[in-house]
Amino acid sequence: MGGPCEIKGVAFHTFFQAMGELRGDAAVARTRAELAPELREKLRLGAISRVGYYPLETYGELHAAAQRALHGGEAFARDLGRKTAEIDTRGLLRFVLGLTSTDLLVRHADKVWASFARGARVRAEKLHPRRYSVRFDGFWEASELVLTELEGALATLVERTGAVDPVVRHSRDREGATVNYIVEWS
Repeated sequence: MGGPCEIKGVAFHTFFQAMGELRGDAAVARTRAELAPELREKLRLGAISRVGYYPLETYGELHAAAQRALHGGEAFARDLGRKTAEIDTRGLLRFVLGLTSTDLLVRHADKVWASFARGARVRAEKLHPRRYSVRFDGFWEASELVLTELEGALATLVERTGAVDPVVRHSRDREGATVNYIVEWS
């Protein structure tokens, strides 16, 4: 794809909402204090809108700040992913996902991703029943914690469609631009 991967501003807002629900307002305050002053000010002033697009690398700074403040590592990043997907799928979207099959959701991962981001291409391939490969091309800017957060989000999304005990793991190619997720469930 052409430019760098960008993510919708709603992800920034949901990140802090999820953190607050998981760890409380003090954790949110400590994480915000760890952000670079420019990003902290943009968030404070509302300069990151819910519908605008922002560099994925900037989103990764949220994870870096959370790691400095809370030392949660990959487990916390995965928990954040689960919680952000839960928040994003409350209400009508949860109802719609409940009517959708897991196979249909994963087969259309590119369309789901396009509602949250742009600049990376997504392809899903069915490996066998209840096991898919979901490949993201153009993911240079994604930190390991962002990739781990996406593991949690994917697990929650497939659960919303009826999958039981989902397991999601990622691997990155040597160049760092392609990330492959294996999504499987019982």
